[in-house]
Amino acid sequence: MQEPRLYRLVPQRLLAEAVVETLRGRGVEVDERLVEYLVAEPPRPEYGDYGVPLHRWAREAKTDPRRLAEEAGERLRGRAAGLLEVKVVGPYLNVVMNPVEYAKLVFEAIRAEGDSFGLVKTEKPERIVVEHTSANPVHPLHIGHARNMALGDALARILRARGHVVQTRYYINDMGVQVAVLAYGVMLLGERRVPEGVKPDHWLGLVYAITHTLADIKRVKRELEEARRAGREAEAEAKQRELDDLMAAAARLRERDRELFDRIMDAMARVEDPWAAIYEVVRSYEFRSDPEVVETVRWVAEKALEGIRETMARFDALTEKWDWESDLVWSGEVARLLEEARRSPYYTIYKGAPALDLSEVQRDPEVREKLGLPKTFEIPPLILQRSDGTTLYTTRDIAYTLRKFREFNADRVVNVIAAEQRLEQLQVRLALIALGYRREAFNTIHYAYEMVNLPGRSMSGRRGEYVTLDQLYEAAYARALEEVEKRGGVSRGEAERIAHQVAVGAIRFALVSVSASKPITFRLEEALSFERNSAPYLQYTHARAHNILAKWGAPIPWDKVDYSAAAGEPPERAELVKLLAVYPHVFAKAADELRPELLAQHLLRVADVFNRWYPKDPVIREQDEGARAFKLALVYAVRAVLRSGLNLLGIPAPERM
Repeated sequence: MQEPRLYRLVPQRLLAEAVVETLRGRGVEVDERLVEYLVAEPPRPEYGDYGVPLHRWAREAKTDPRRLAEEAGERLRGRAAGLLEVKVVGPYLNVVMNPVEYAKLVFEAIRAEGDSFGLVKTEKPERIVVEHTSANPVHPLHIGHARNMALGDALARILRARGHVVQTRYYINDMGVQVAVLAYGVMLLGERRVPEGVKPDHWLGLVYAITHTLADIKRVKRELEEARRAGREAEAEAKQRELDDLMAAAARLRERDRELFDRIMDAMARVEDPWAAIYEVVRSYEFRSDPEVVETVRWVAEKALEGIRETMARFDALTEKWDWESDLVWSGEVARLLEEARRSPYYTIYKGAPALDLSEVQRDPEVREKLGLPKTFEIPPLILQRSDGTTLYTTRDIAYTLRKFREFNADRVVNVIAAEQRLEQLQVRLALIALGYRREAFNTIHYAYEMVNLPGRSMSGRRGEYVTLDQLYEAAYARALEEVEKRGGVSRGEAERIAHQVAVGAIRFALVSVSASKPITFRLEEALSFERNSAPYLQYTHARAHNILAKWGAPIPWDKVDYSAAAGEPPERAELVKLLAVYPHVFAKAADELRPELLAQHLLRVADVFNRWYPKDPVIREQDEGARAFKLALVYAVRAVLRSGLNLLGIPAPERM
């Protein structure tokens, strides 16, 4: 596949090619893409526009880093008209871009590629499954789930644009204790019916929280009495504090719906041990021994999913395939996996239960390297089944991983799952290796993301203490509508449409613009800022660029562009050209390294420079025909890059704000 000319000539590629050729001349083999993705901007502008450090290869090449940089620099000089200068700064090889030449390349690429500008196709397309969101169907999506959804959907969009064949999937955990708690609560109510006019996931979330809290109160009361009878004072004090917290949570839940709370409480009062009844729901559902339990669990899960799907659709982030955890068990896939485990040399009994001893697998050097296991890190045996015969979540997840590979004939599986599940995800991959599925284990990626916090709020689904994604959207929509109407110039219907786009964009961007490995404190006022570092800021910039072109009202006069204007004043012209020129590289790196935040941060830089430039360098009023044509083409290119990047992140790009 022929790569676009601009991408072949971005400074990152030119630097990488020169370094790789130099190293090969010294007998050192290195991946060119690795070098390309190490290229970065130097700490000081006078050092150049982009540079690459050569420390890491100097010893293998049997020379010092500066000498290596000088050799690579000699290869680079004179080979690319787009470079004004090649500099060696200590162990770094740096380059200065020629904005005039890169303006020609950018405008040529924009005209040839249109809406696909910068979306460089990979030379090695793969079939990739991206599993995301996968929230337990017991309550509405909250801000934590929203980060999972926003990241997963953005990854799928970026990987597709890179040329991969992507399938998105949602794993419905309907066999866990949480769903059993919800189903038990509905059974205590004596009817399967969501009240009229209430979003089903919101109502079920309240039933779940009430049931869980009341069941916990009965359990803790019993444990408190036992501790007091046995004279264990410290334990009794701790249990009393726990009970006090539970009673406070129960009071808050009752305030939300007294009738619902009292109905569940009255029904539970007649049950000696609610948790024993809940675990019986788990067993009855897995073994399908009680039709009423099976019907109720399926009903609550499906109703919760109705609401979850509605929320995901609002954010244009619906997955393509919805997989029921129970189907893995009922189809026999989990039973077949357990049989394979029993025949495995790693099979053992641990704490009285069937398990896989993963210690020997962990000692394999290839396993440690590919799974990133620290040398001193030891993972305990993986229990496969409880003593009552029910399977564990991790066991079912192993079967699900194999299903994803088999059904889609996948080369890679990317699981967007919270960082707190690192141990479980490592156990899944080690178990796959123990069972002989090395390819699947090495090509399963736990895309771990850290949690999202709300200022002054602690969240607990069990206690009904969370801010739903629907609530955040409504708050964002109301504020966005107020802002749009304040600016005026649009009808009510148009204002509502723009407010929706701004609300969706604000939330999604705030959740993908920060590296997944970093926790986020979500502040709605910052996410909705029209001034900086936000989706509304990018959307407003896109609309501003569109408005300039709309005022021009004619095709871009490409044949009249004076490219020398790229090097003229103000300097933001050259800055913009350089940022637009490296967009294909940023996109490819974001896709290959699964880092959507790289795209987000690049778009912000483009918007920042554009907003500094156009107020002081009039476009349409420019008297010089060639310079005006250049400026119009520059605005056109900025709009194209902003629209492309926003679409990749799942963010609408309005033409009016």
